[in-house]
Amino acid sequence: MRVKRVLSIVLIVTIGLGLIAGTLWVLDYFAVINVYRTAQKIPVVGKLLPVREKDKTKQAPKTPLEKENDKLKEEIKNLSAELEKLKKNTGDLEKKLEIANQEKQTLSEEKNELKNALDSLQAVQESQETARLSYEKLAKYYAGMKPEAAVKIMDNLSDEVVIGILQYLEDEQVAKIFSAMDPAKAASLTDKMKQ
Repeated sequence: MRVKRVLSIVLIVTIGLGLIAGTLWVLDYFAVINVYRTAQKIPVVGKLLPVREKDKTKQAPKTPLEKENDKLKEEIKNLSAELEKLKKNTGDLEKKLEIANQEKQTLSEEKNELKNALDSLQAVQESQETARLSYEKLAKYYAGMKPEAAVKIMDNLSDEVVIGILQYLEDEQVAKIFSAMDPAKAASLTDKMKQ
């Protein structure tokens, strides 16, 4: 009978402990109480339980000075990130500026080359215009001469000058001058005039 009684007591204690454990588990699950933290406060039980990681991170509430310090640290971190970003952008802008300056220098050189070419072309055009006026004026003189007299003078001139003068004479006058000229020279001038 004693055994029955001991078994009854053990069964009652086990059921009671199970009910207590179940109740504590339900209360912990619904966050009514934190059983683990509460158990750590019990002198003997608290030494047996290991400290959980999430409990290690929980600290005492921060003082206003610590909160301000944390804010300042976060602000410094953000400003440092922004500073790095600005440094990178500055480097990119400096590279773009250098490229733009090189392009500007190249364009300036091309502009100078084009200006020089234009000046040269204008000088050539002016000299051609002067030569044209000179040839027209000379052609008027030769138009009034007899073909034989004109040929005597033309024999002492360069072929380019003779061709320049002949361009501004009437076709009939040119024919008369060619007929009075040495045939070889007339053929050479005719060949050059074709070009």
